[in-house]
Amino acid sequence: RARDRVPSPMTIVDLGAVRAAAVILASASPRRVEILNTVLGIDARVIPSTFEENLDKTAMHPHEYVQRTAHGKALEVYRRLVRMGEAPPRLVIGADTVVVADGCVLEKPADEAAAALMLSSLSGRSHEVCTGVSLIYGQAPRGPGAESPSNNAGEGAPQHEHNFVEVTAVDFCELSTQAIERYI
Repeated sequence: RARDRVPSPMTIVDLGAVRAAAVILASASPRRVEILNTVLGIDARVIPSTFEENLDKTAMHPHEYVQRTAHGKALEVYRRLVRMGEAPPRLVIGADTVVVADGCVLEKPADEAAAALMLSSLSGRSHEVCTGVSLIYGQAPRGPGAESPSNNAGEGAPQHEHNFVEVTAVDFCELSTQAIERYI
């Protein structure tokens, strides 16, 4: 079960304005596409990032790792589109999610056996699910608190960025081998 969490400082004030913008999702994650397009009705254009997810996890806090990875994904897509001659995208969204147990980032399981091992290691324990999000704007957002735009968005530099990390504390009950097998 997820424990209570502090609400995010990021809220969508005008979902209609977001839906009208040309939003690009720098991910091929089916779940992220579903959230944006089906749940929120945004109709994001999906352009998977080619950012190499090879940052040294041991050199930084897991929250910094996930935020820097999300930022790298969004910035790679933004810059690629500008290099290809497209107008600077209005909004590129990058995200990365990891599981953190005992302060260590757990990698995505490579196969079902690795997934079973990971779930078994989390059985009866607490861990965190951390999602870094990076919003990169080719046009500065309008409204209260919006930062002043720069003049070099056409050169591959975004006009505004907003980066944050959401953390959910998760408590697992004891999982039987059968429950793990059914889940996988």
